[in-house]
Amino acid sequence: MSQYPRAEETAREHHVTRVLQVPEFSLGPRTTTRIVPGRDLTLSFSKMEPHTEGAVHRHPHEQMIYVLSGNIDILLDGKLYGLAKGEVMWIPSNAEHAGMTHEEPCEMLEIFTPARKDFEERLAQAKAERGR
Repeated sequence: MSQYPRAEETAREHHVTRVLQVPEFSLGPRTTTRIVPGRDLTLSFSKMEPHTEGAVHRHPHEQMIYVLSGNIDILLDGKLYGLAKGEVMWIPSNAEHAGMTHEEPCEMLEIFTPARKDFEERLAQAKAERGR
């Protein structure tokens, strides 16, 4: 691939995101995320502190959860699924679900499609607050 030129910085900024530079915002008590929006999907790099239980909810987005560290129980349609580092779970659109951590924090990559416009609005708000 050495025959191809390197992308200019402006092109790189359009396609590459350094996740730790994205403002973090709260998704609920003891749960935060940094999101990276795409055209038709949203990445959410989320973290739940130990002994945290998320609210049961549903949304029209199909969701995949990849556990980066720790472990978590996911409630899906009335059943608990234990997930550990390296495991992935699929959540269909409009399925009732929630997460619950135990003794250690859990970091996850969550992928949503279609894109979570509500998350993009919260990211814009977090960026504006960071700029103050």
